[in-house]
Amino acid sequence: MPEFRFRSELWTAQYTGVKVSTLGAFLKALREVDDDTVYYHLYRNMFEYHFLPTDYWNSFSYWFAENGFPVLAEKFSALDLIECVCLSDIREEMVRILEREGHSFDKICKPFYFIRAVRRTVDLGVVARDLSEFKEGVKKVGIHSLFYHLVTSRLVHCSPVNDFSRWLTEIGEERKAREINRIDLISYSLYDLRNRIIDILES
Repeated sequence: MPEFRFRSELWTAQYTGVKVSTLGAFLKALREVDDDTVYYHLYRNMFEYHFLPTDYWNSFSYWFAENGFPVLAEKFSALDLIECVCLSDIREEMVRILEREGHSFDKICKPFYFIRAVRRTVDLGVVARDLSEFKEGVKKVGIHSLFYHLVTSRLVHCSPVNDFSRWLTEIGEERKAREINRIDLISYSLYDLRNRIIDILES
């Protein structure tokens, strides 16, 4: 039976030096910044336990709302980050939204600072060789391990299936794999996600 190695990720926020104060400058920067910067602003809210108000699921939409662009705020909040398996695709979708819905491109706004997530993946030394050990591993590891295996791994592999579900399928637990892969990650805190996954594993 294949083993599962639990990993986690560490983030350090790094200012890119890119600061914009108009919608036009924001669009230009969005086209040019690297994937780790797009990743930071889209997933920061989830990684930091829902840091932003729940109406705005990413810092882009929060900035639009603050500067009087409610349609853009709504559309960026509605981006399905869990269905996204490739950052380049979601970047292209954001550019299309701005080109289609944007207006007042020269309006002076509160500044937006583009931040990059400098990430490091670490092996936690926790290994599962069967379902029982896997369940104990989920209980033991920190919440950023859950984030790595449920969110980041999909982007790393450009796959709609997360690490947990991929391994469960390999050991013949297809039903549990499907249920975990169907969880609406946006609707739960990482702590609640752990409890939900444990419930599925114990069912």
